[in-house]
Amino acid sequence: MSAGSELLYLPVVIWIAAGVGLLLAFRKSTPRLVLRLAAFFLALWAVLATTVLAWVLLNGGVPAVLALLHSPLLLFQSRWAIVWLTGALGAFAVFTVAFLLNQLVAHSLMRLLPTSDVPWPRDLRGPESSISLLEFDSSAAEAFSFTLLRPGLNQGRLPHRHDVILVSSGLRSLLTADELDAVIAHELGHVRGLDARYLTFLRTFARLMAWDPLLAYLARRLTTREEYRADLDAARMTHHPLSLARALYKAVSLPNPPAPRPFSGLLRVRGRHGRQEAYERIRRLVALAETGAYEGEPVV
Repeated sequence: MSAGSELLYLPVVIWIAAGVGLLLAFRKSTPRLVLRLAAFFLALWAVLATTVLAWVLLNGGVPAVLALLHSPLLLFQSRWAIVWLTGALGAFAVFTVAFLLNQLVAHSLMRLLPTSDVPWPRDLRGPESSISLLEFDSSAAEAFSFTLLRPGLNQGRLPHRHDVILVSSGLRSLLTADELDAVIAHELGHVRGLDARYLTFLRTFARLMAWDPLLAYLARRLTTREEYRADLDAARMTHHPLSLARALYKAVSLPNPPAPRPFSGLLRVRGRHGRQEAYERIRRLVALAETGAYEGEPVV
């Protein structure tokens, strides 16, 4: 085995180590660590997936797939180093497109949606200066958050990130004050957990590589995990988990809800699967209220 071929095993070894770390961190660790590990894991997986795809295309398609299934180590011969480089460049290109597309959609939403400032809830701890709370005109009961990358100097940083929490006028008219506070606390939990920065990007990346079921599965699992975690953070910030449960129930009970925005928001009640997930979240929030298990500081 040549030194060149030994180096080709390095991405696989690091990818396996990142996967083990992600599995260990998934249940107990903070969202910031989990999402960063997930981004690293997916980056390496994208390199492996695009490398395999390039190798298969260069070696005849279906016969190459059969040959690789019979002898997976074929891919690690030093003569295929250029294919690994192609795979790395391809993965970098997809990552870059996903990031730019995510930012394009976010900036377009801010331009297309007429927004107005919303007063910060009195019972919630004041937000960081980089977070804006805005209302947009829509009959849908919607709330979501995302991170914008803005040019210009801010506290010595160029460019800088700006987090946005958007709530619809339909949601504000539907909910009571304490229910709306719980919704805002939920979205704040997403922002502080870096979901608005990482999770929306990871979902976009998974959509761009729709042919890869592993990416789609991981994006779904991470999304569900972070929804439950943001619900728990909202309960801890407001001390009223039933307020968020009532907000979810009101939204899921609306007849014929409008089509969702490109971002996955608080309610995620579109379709059969979304409604089932909303009911599971309501069940968990009711259990938190009954047991008092939500006491403690929000997870960051």
